[in-house]
Amino acid sequence: MFKKIKLNNQIKKYKKEIVEIEKKRYRSQANLVEAILTSKDPDDADAEYFNRYTQNIEELRIKIQKSQEEIGKL
Repeated sequence: MFKKIKLNNQIKKYKKEIVEIEKKRYRSQANLVEAILTSKDPDDADAEYFNRYTQNIEELRIKIQKSQEEIGKL
């Protein structure tokens, strides 16, 4: 029972982290979209930030999925 509560708390923490990372990613995403719409080359730093934040979000989603699977086994 304790492990299930711990896993649920961890999932909540991961979801909160995802929201925070998504907020950071919006800025670089907006800059990339603006560059595309104005037919300019996007800034490499914006593309790097966007890719890094996206990767972090995907890693957290995988952790959430694994935690949920573990809860299902309990």
